[in-house]
Amino acid sequence: MLSVSPLVILCIIAASVSGSIATVAWWEGSEPGSRWFSVLLVAATLWASSYALALVTFDPNLRIWFQVPIEIAQGIIAPAWLAFSLAYTGRGELASRRLVLALFLFPAVTVVALVTNPYHGLLWSNYRLVPVFGAATVQFEPNLWYYVHAVYGYVIIGTGIVLVVGMLLERLSRYREQAVALAIGSIAPTVAHVAHTFALGPFPMVNFTPIALSVTGATFGYALYRFQLFGLSPATGRLGRRAAIDDVAVGVLVLDRESRIVDANAAATSLLSFDIGSVLFDPVSTVLPGVDLDEDRQLVDVTVDRRRRTYEVTMSPVTDQHDRRLGRTVSISDVTGRVRRRQRLEVLNRVLRHNLRNDMTVVIGYADMVSDRLPPGERDITETIRTRSNALLSLGEKARTVERVMAGIDASARFNVVDTVQTCVSDVQSDFDAGSVTVDAPDELLVTGSEPAAKLLVRELVENALEYGGDDPTVRVTLHEADTDLVVGVSDDGPGVPEYERTVVETGGESPLKHGSGLGLWAVRWTVDALGGRLALDVDDGTTATVRLPHWCQSDGESGSS
Repeated sequence: MLSVSPLVILCIIAASVSGSIATVAWWEGSEPGSRWFSVLLVAATLWASSYALALVTFDPNLRIWFQVPIEIAQGIIAPAWLAFSLAYTGRGELASRRLVLALFLFPAVTVVALVTNPYHGLLWSNYRLVPVFGAATVQFEPNLWYYVHAVYGYVIIGTGIVLVVGMLLERLSRYREQAVALAIGSIAPTVAHVAHTFALGPFPMVNFTPIALSVTGATFGYALYRFQLFGLSPATGRLGRRAAIDDVAVGVLVLDRESRIVDANAAATSLLSFDIGSVLFDPVSTVLPGVDLDEDRQLVDVTVDRRRRTYEVTMSPVTDQHDRRLGRTVSISDVTGRVRRRQRLEVLNRVLRHNLRNDMTVVIGYADMVSDRLPPGERDITETIRTRSNALLSLGEKARTVERVMAGIDASARFNVVDTVQTCVSDVQSDFDAGSVTVDAPDELLVTGSEPAAKLLVRELVENALEYGGDDPTVRVTLHEADTDLVVGVSDDGPGVPEYERTVVETGGESPLKHGSGLGLWAVRWTVDALGGRLALDVDDGTTATVRLPHWCQSDGESGSS
């Protein structure tokens, strides 16, 4: 009866496991490192299967030739493992074609040395069969190149192990179990190979490395299926962090304790127009003159390429694990456009607040003087002047009111919104000759929010309802609570707000062809957005505007800013 050595069976199992995982990994070829992972396991399969055949070959002259595919497999595994480790941990750019070719050069020389070993004996001497457990194992006297080749492989594999195990020290806990599985799978055959290389253990003639590679296949397969090895690749997080630093428009300078430049991202070199090599270890003032290192946030004006730019500069400390300060980072954002727009708006606002009001007052005064000198039948012209001038004055006042409310929204005041709304409705209705307004609300409804914002919302919505509600509109204001939210509704029975007024507010933008005639609905939308609420307009059978303000109806113990 033919008996098979248990060593052969174990090698066949190792080859089957590694080959199966290699096939699965190949289909994950779009993920970082998956191709190199598959190449590594194919080499493990070649090694285990070749060693299984070698163990059943008792002819010494034929047996030695099985060392060639075994050596080829060993030569592939180490570079493939390093390339996989680099790509998997987000350092794939380091695994360049030139580096990979250089890593394979040494194993290629070793294969040539193996084939020609009978002529020079660089690898070994006294190669002989020493059967163990019914298998054709061998022993030999290792020579210099054998040890050099082994150490070369250990350095490469050890580097890859350090990269993978380094994930254990990261805060990304979801990768830690993956790293443990990969570390076990890589360390097990390495330990077996070290034992065989240096003749450690009771059976130095048996190379348990290809058998230990079954542990590699099992643990890597476990990581692949259980932890979605490639679906949760840490390369995504590492490369994402790098992109967040290198690819965004925010410049970043890294300074040491003496505020000297030690690093900079591409955005910083572009924004400040410098080459990192020429300013390395120079004071930060070299590229960012006028910066105050004692200010955490500031605006700095810099001339770049003969153009004046304004940068927002933010300082952040860099500390070690003992909270000792090592330096700082300087974030640089180009806010030139924002600062210039703000300056233009400030000037335009001043024109509205002062020049327009003063000039319109003068216009109205002259209109009154002209009216007194005209015959009664011709005074309609001056009345039109007064009406339009007052409308412009009202628009300016409204702009100032909106600005004041938006600049000082405080959503933490406690007040009875029913009283506020009724007072506001009375004030608005007194400005109109026609129309009626009713308030449908409980006697008291205490809310936590911004009372000036509530007044602004109700006033503008009621004014719009009276203005666009027809000749004698009936306007209804409702207040109620819905799941701690305050819901304000204003409806009328007229033709409704014109479509062009409604569209620009619903879409959130204007164009030269589509724009509103005033600020009322814009003021409502801006205020609602600032308060985190929602605005809805319904034009069926009149217009109904509904504003929902979240968390305004919480009790005192639950109240907070919305």
